[in-house]
Amino acid sequence: MPSMELKDRIESLSLKVVTLRKRYLALLAERKELKRTVERQELEIAQLEKELNQLKIDNEFMRVSHSIPNNPKVVALYKKQVAKMVRDIDRCIKQLNA
Repeated sequence: MPSMELKDRIESLSLKVVTLRKRYLALLAERKELKRTVERQELEIAQLEKELNQLKIDNEFMRVSHSIPNNPKVVALYKKQVAKMVRDIDRCIKQLNA
């Protein structure tokens, strides 16, 4: 009788090990799929952040461009100011590279 009880226990443990192994493998597969999902979502987030930044730049451009009056004298003044800023930036870049 004791050997039968021992066999039953071993068989029960063996079934539990098989069940746990299957569960472990299923969890590994699920983990792998979740990692792929996270990677895809991170790529999507990065793409959306780039798009958001571009839209912010476009929005700022539109805001500024619509604030410029159609008066030719004012436009000429703005062009001079922008040209001066570009020259200043170029000068700064030259100084940084020197």
